Amino acid sequence: MKISRVWAMPNKWTFQIKPIAELLARYVGDGKGWIDPFAGENSPAESTNDINPDRPTTYHLDAFDFANILEPKLKGVLFDPPYSAHQAVTTYKGFGKRQQASVIMDVIGEKIASSGLAISCGWNSNGFGNSMGFEIIEILLVAHGGGHNDTIVTVERKVQGKLSNKSGKGDLTSVVF
Repeated sequence: MKISRVWAMPNKWTFQIKPIAELLARYVGDGKGWIDPFAGENSPAESTNDINPDRPTTYHLDAFDFANILEPKLKGVLFDPPYSAHQAVTTYKGFGKRQQASVIMDVIGEKIASSGLAISCGWNSNGFGNSMGFEIIEILLVAHGGGHNDTIVTVERKVQGKLSNKSGKGDLTSVVF
């Protein structure tokens, strides 16, 4: 597993942060076969979704509903939901239902093809996890200095099917998506 740490200015559009954009260019390429359920702005994925109709995405669905319409055998997913309940309320005020990220991950994880990738962004490196059949291949820590939390990017490869009926993700706080 490769672990690296870099410094970059924060940006609410995660994929505009230079080291993250470079990582995505290495793994995602032209974006064909990739999905992004929380696309916002600047996603390289072929199929994008954001519940806010003002965002330039392919779909404007609740992330859970988007996950359920996806066909199996995806090359990969970019998973960059709001990192906290506060961010979710601020970003998606008035949009969507309350969903746990782990529930959405369970649906999407089942649809990633064998050897497909999951690239998750957040304040932790949990990603999709071993119980979903994924193994970590790279972690990028992006420090932003001062009072800003690091952005942690976890790259995982699907090595087998789901190991159990439980995601093993603990009890996440419900947030609005």
